[in-house]
Amino acid sequence: MTGSKSVRYGRDVEDFLADLPPSTNRYTYEGKERFEEIANIEYHRLQRSLCHLQSEPFDDSLDISEYFVIIIDPASFRRDFSLKLNVGVRQFYNPTLHILILKMISPEHSQVAGIFHDTVMEALKPMGLNKAAIVRYGGTDISVGGGVTKQPDWGWGPMRRPRGIANRPSVVVEVGVSEPETKLRNDARMWMDPTRGEANMAITIKVNRGKPMVTIQTWEWDSNSQRPHVTQSCVIEKTGDNIAVSQHPLTIPFNLLLRRPPSIPRESDIRLQKQDLVEIGTGVWAMQEP
Repeated sequence: MTGSKSVRYGRDVEDFLADLPPSTNRYTYEGKERFEEIANIEYHRLQRSLCHLQSEPFDDSLDISEYFVIIIDPASFRRDFSLKLNVGVRQFYNPTLHILILKMISPEHSQVAGIFHDTVMEALKPMGLNKAAIVRYGGTDISVGGGVTKQPDWGWGPMRRPRGIANRPSVVVEVGVSEPETKLRNDARMWMDPTRGEANMAITIKVNRGKPMVTIQTWEWDSNSQRPHVTQSCVIEKTGDNIAVSQHPLTIPFNLLLRRPPSIPRESDIRLQKQDLVEIGTGVWAMQEP
């Protein structure tokens, strides 16, 4: 690769990785065995950082990253990345840049995704919609255009899709802990883009490690501006023994989730009430306790 192309390529890589925490490590792919070693090294690094954070919750010098990056060519990625890892991760691969971003699933991620999923499924039960009616997309490879694949933290879609609709989530959840809000915003933009993620709604959940606060936003696509916009924003915050919820209920429109309008009276929008949102917050904070 020559002169200006090499410089441009380097800039593209840096732009692609710009939203990741500064402490994110980068490696060159050297085979499955070495990758497993790296994955376990990164997992234990994250665990040590989290333990330190629990003992020193106000240490502003601590830069925690749930991410690590592998430089890997498309042929190696296609050949080797059907392998199952020993640690939970989410993948985001760009074949043009040969960049694989891996996001390790922290206790906060698992707790938020689990509570959110349970709440949505409970809300669907009275409508006669059971688990068989909904496809779950947590950790599923989704094509987002240009050969790029990404795994959402969580997502749902109808088992019975309208004709012409691909097998992909209609509502996507992305959870952010160490990454800045710009990373979540860019993820929402990608999922909502009708030429890329093709989702009807993105839900971003930002967990604050410095204080007991969780921010949830829902995003929908604005066809006029050709970008996503925030449709709901809710902050769950604990002060002493008091838990405040800035906006409730948080609504997931039925038609956006099921890709069809309600057809019988008992089918309606999903509404996460104040207590549902409080449980999300308390569940996350329990995972952050020493």
